[in-house]
Amino acid sequence: MKNLLIRTWFTVSMVFFGVCSAGAESLFSTAIKVNDAAVTVYELKQRARFLRLLNVPGDADRVAREQLIDDRLKLGAAQILGLTVSEEEIKQGMTEFAARAKIDLPTFIKQIEAQGVSEETFRDFVKSGLLWRVVVQTRFGAQSQVPEAQLERSINLEGSGGGIRVLLSEIILQVVPGQEKKTKKLADELSQISSIKAFADAARRYSVAPTNTSGGKVKWQSLEKLPAVIQPLIFGLAPGDVTDPLPIPNGLALFQLRAIEETNYTRNSKAMIDYLTYQFPASDKAMREQLETEVDQCDDLYALAQSNQDHSLSRATSTLNKIDAAIRDVVAGLDTLEKHFHSLGDTGLFIMVCSRSASAQGSEADLEKIRFGLRNKRLAGYAEGYLENLRQDARIVEK
Repeated sequence: MKNLLIRTWFTVSMVFFGVCSAGAESLFSTAIKVNDAAVTVYELKQRARFLRLLNVPGDADRVAREQLIDDRLKLGAAQILGLTVSEEEIKQGMTEFAARAKIDLPTFIKQIEAQGVSEETFRDFVKSGLLWRVVVQTRFGAQSQVPEAQLERSINLEGSGGGIRVLLSEIILQVVPGQEKKTKKLADELSQISSIKAFADAARRYSVAPTNTSGGKVKWQSLEKLPAVIQPLIFGLAPGDVTDPLPIPNGLALFQLRAIEETNYTRNSKAMIDYLTYQFPASDKAMREQLETEVDQCDDLYALAQSNQDHSLSRATSTLNKIDAAIRDVVAGLDTLEKHFHSLGDTGLFIMVCSRSASAQGSEADLEKIRFGLRNKRLAGYAEGYLENLRQDARIVEK
């Protein structure tokens, strides 16, 4: 009888623990493999439950799957760059998140745990966002600075209700596995181009886009209709400028602004404008070509004027309403470092805006607020392109 009881207990125990073990193995088994990182069934269930508590729109199970795949890609990018976030930063992030619901952190954790969501799930959710912010700042922080031309244009457009359409050229470089560094180096070199002709030549030589035969030229487009990832990058360019390389699926993209047209747009007449005029014989075609191709900055004119004593160079800083009426409308329409040729009988007139001061258009605090918003838009554009590139390059296996 004793041996029978032992055998019965042993059999029941094996069945019981076997079921529990199988259940645990199933719950914590790998559901998705992202490169070398795993996403478990438990994590998927937890994230979906958490998203439902937050009333996130859409199918919570699908969104959870997408988010956790992205989390693994973000973590991988951070590891490559050697970036981390401290426990204090994570705790602060969790506290700020709870504050959005107008409750303290301990109360928030109790409430989600009561609904079956662990504190660790919440912590991982916050950590991923913080870590990705550090990655984006590290990779694209320098490229996200807002030029004065973009700040000034943004202020004026907001005040005038105007719109913008742009004339672009593009270079799309294919990134072949194993040649990432070589392609990135080429892209960095191409981003330094300041001549429209040089960019067109490079597009014909390197671009894999269908527009390569036309030198990368794209038709006039409304800025608002461009992909959201591109808009903040184009918005701050002056004609001739090229964007920094933008990661796209299996490649890198560069865009050059050839021309810009602002509709229903009036510049603030109180803004200070630094501009110059350069007079030369209208019949001197070689000089006009030299001005067109070799002058990229206002300071480039000084050496040219020094070697042509019969020419006349004038530079001034003034508000728009104090500029000579003969050229006022021309100067009003130019962006920073944009050029214009004007004819005055036998005299050719080269006009260029060196800089515009937006400080006269609002308080410093307001300007910084606008600059901060524009910078975040640029960073968001870079981040979206970079993450999409990571997705395209990743090995994702769903089990």
